[in-house]
Amino acid sequence: MEGLIVEPSRTYQKLLSTAIESGGLGTKQVSTGGEALSLLKTQPFDLVFIATHLQDMDGPMFSSQLRADSRTRQIPLVMITANDDKQFQDEAFSAGVTEIFSKHELDKITSYTVQFSRKRCCKAMSGRILYLEDSSPAAATVISLLTDCGYTVDHFSNGEEGLHAFQDNDYDLVLADTLLKGRLNGQAIVKAIRGLEGEQKNVPLLVFSVLDDATRKVELLRSGVNDYVSKPLIQEELLARVNTLISNKKLSSKAISQLAQMHELAMKDPLTGLYNRHFLLETAPSKLSEAVRHSIPCSLIMIDIDQFKFINEKFGLASGDKVLKEIAAVLTGSIRREDIAARYGEEEFALLLPHCDISGAVSIAGKIRQSIENLQPSGINVTASLGVAELQSNACNGFTELLKAATEAVDRAKSGGPNHVFVHRS
Repeated sequence: MEGLIVEPSRTYQKLLSTAIESGGLGTKQVSTGGEALSLLKTQPFDLVFIATHLQDMDGPMFSSQLRADSRTRQIPLVMITANDDKQFQDEAFSAGVTEIFSKHELDKITSYTVQFSRKRCCKAMSGRILYLEDSSPAAATVISLLTDCGYTVDHFSNGEEGLHAFQDNDYDLVLADTLLKGRLNGQAIVKAIRGLEGEQKNVPLLVFSVLDDATRKVELLRSGVNDYVSKPLIQEELLARVNTLISNKKLSSKAISQLAQMHELAMKDPLTGLYNRHFLLETAPSKLSEAVRHSIPCSLIMIDIDQFKFINEKFGLASGDKVLKEIAAVLTGSIRREDIAARYGEEEFALLLPHCDISGAVSIAGKIRQSIENLQPSGINVTASLGVAELQSNACNGFTELLKAATEAVDRAKSGGPNHVFVHRS
């Protein structure tokens, strides 16, 4: 966040900058109202501090122009003045000034900036926090601070109860004192969380202690802690660290989710939702190598929609797409979790069936053929030809040979007339 200082005196600019930056806000300085108004049109600021008298206008005039522009009318405006006349101050408030401070109240300006920064940070943040603290007064203060900012806080004074809650819920952050009631202290909680499986183990951890010991800090950081704060806690510091850790966690989660979506898009056929040809060709060889190595039966079924070109020409591409989607749904409902269903070509599908011998594959193929015949999407009679082949234990090029055999089988099925299953026999 950044504040704009509009002040003709370079000396007071520096004093005011120091006071504001101590409150957690960055600053930029200009000397005239015209410069400030021009800058505000091109650069966003969270807060504006203005002197009562400028070279080109006074504070109330500046405020009126600020409020007249839709781009800047919502920005809080603080006037710094030596004039304590009530009539003047009323005029300033009427013109749109948000707050007025005396030039000598630098400490109050710092406090105001701290409160402003906190409210802005809190307004933008949300999340669920697991808080482990066995001191009731300390816990009450921190819980009040965090809940005022919109966070949801689950508090436990006992480490074991806190760990159970962590395992049963989704948290964005864990706050833990190093000294806790019960068998598990803060350091044990850190080790337990980092030893879990899955994404839970990556939740950020912030610990605090009355012991300001460099060796202890290093040990905790090595064990997986993201941040460390010494007691007594400074509220603004704690809030800033909490906001940073949760923001980073959410950004990381978003990046992981986007990466997973991109990976999903790269693997899947967008029309049918089945795996695509690229995924099948990339994944199948390693699965078949493992099957040969461990003498596991594995079969492949190729499915080719009969007269699909005719369907597209007579009924339109939209109807053709519906046929593909409904056949894909049949295939998805016919396989197990370990099987792979893929769209192999425009009207071709493939089913890779690990732990399935030729007799089992033939049975599945027969059921799929009948289900497709019974579909009639949009009233269209649809059939398919299916070829079935089993992986041979002596296959040198496992998937290449299996794919060739299943492709030959589906070609034989089509040549024998539509709506047939042909089994490749070695």
